[in-house]
Amino acid sequence: MDFKEIKEIDAKRYMKTFSRQNICFTHGKGCKLYDTAGNEYIDLGGGIAVNCLGHDDPELTEAICAQAHKLIHVSNLYYNEPQAELCENLLDGTIFDRMFLCNSGAEANEGAIKLIRKHFYNRGEKRPKIITANGSFHGRTLATVTATGQDKYSRSFAPLPDGFTHVPYNDLNALREAADDDTAAIILEMIQGEGGVLPADYDYIVNAYALAKSRGILFAVDEVQTGMGRTGKMFAFEHYGIQPDIITLAKGLGGGVPIGAVLARGEAATAFAPGDHGTTFGGNPLACAAANVVVRRLKNGLLEEAAAKGEYLTGKLSKLKKFNFVRDVRGKGLLLGVNLTDKLNNSEVAGKMAANGVIILTAGNNTLRFAPAYTISTREIDEACEKLMALFANTNV
Repeated sequence: MDFKEIKEIDAKRYMKTFSRQNICFTHGKGCKLYDTAGNEYIDLGGGIAVNCLGHDDPELTEAICAQAHKLIHVSNLYYNEPQAELCENLLDGTIFDRMFLCNSGAEANEGAIKLIRKHFYNRGEKRPKIITANGSFHGRTLATVTATGQDKYSRSFAPLPDGFTHVPYNDLNALREAADDDTAAIILEMIQGEGGVLPADYDYIVNAYALAKSRGILFAVDEVQTGMGRTGKMFAFEHYGIQPDIITLAKGLGGGVPIGAVLARGEAATAFAPGDHGTTFGGNPLACAAANVVVRRLKNGLLEEAAAKGEYLTGKLSKLKKFNFVRDVRGKGLLLGVNLTDKLNNSEVAGKMAANGVIILTAGNNTLRFAPAYTISTREIDEACEKLMALFANTNV
């Protein structure tokens, strides 16, 4: 069907949950995307930090096809080899003891919340409070949207689950005041991606972690967007030298195939018993086969490549600071943001860049968000950044 028909069906049949750009992609190769009109784009969005290996990666595609010929799904009533392989490969060399596999970041965070509650139930302790940060984003389920520290995502879905407290991000005093004997866990992002690509201060995280440990509070990190090499390390918490009790993963874990995970260590890792939690599709052989490719590639040099590409892209984007409508360039690795003043609108800039053949994401606080594949070339970075530089140079505000 042609693009006009696609849009007509979408307008008539799909629930109005998205504000879509006027583009329909048909295929991709590497870090390039192609639409129904044959236009080519450099992809700096990566499917919102998902396509870490780019599009049509030969190894990933081969693994998916090979597994599809064997088994796509059998349910978790039975063992499956790709799942066992992923558990071994992903946990090996980490501080974590056990994991649970699901389908998305929201499901991973929902699972982490249940794991936290079950942990203290097992101990006979009543700790109903979970502390998260203002500006955070943890998912779209009723519990995770409540955990999300942005009222705009939850206000229309009341009544909301009890037990969540939000405090200002990077404000240790506020966290100290909120943490008490009723607190079960602190859940933080090392970089608030949707909130504006805002990195956590080093001292804030180190002291927040120490506070949790001193009060018997579990410390959990939402690594849905920052995990799996996105910041130049396997997990973003490694930049801070801490050892969280629980982390959540999704996005890049499957290289584009839906999969999420909860990783835990110590006593928290054994809190669940059969029947406490589950999933029909989570950890299916197809998704695990894809994730095994991602994990293997990261451990065989792609992690270092992502870090190097992140430094290169940071250098290019930092040159934009010369414009008076650029407030800041921030982030780590290949999760970067260009924060704009109110003289420019981030969505309008993203739209103009798309028309010029470059896909850029947006985020909160009027920020442009960059999350390309780790395989992006320096030539592609150069070309995309030159186009953004030219757009800014020709902007009169």
